[in-house]
Amino acid sequence: MQRGNLEIIGELLKEITEAPHLAPSRITARAGINYPKLQLLLQAQLATIETKTQKRRRLRLTDKGREYLSHYKALTQIINAN
Repeated sequence: MQRGNLEIIGELLKEITEAPHLAPSRITARAGINYPKLQLLLQAQLATIETKTQKRRRLRLTDKGREYLSHYKALTQIINAN
């Protein structure tokens, strides 16, 4: 089954909260999502890239991203309960 943008975004946000220390490329790999899909999060302002040094970049959720993730988790629980 192919995942839509809603699922891709939800899974990326979940990975960011579970492993905030990982680089963006590692987070996309853990979620099984192509790196260019990360632009969905950034364009929707659900996450930002925090640059500590030129080589150390980390993803951080915005308030909007945390809200999306809470709704996404609630919906997946409802769907999985049936």
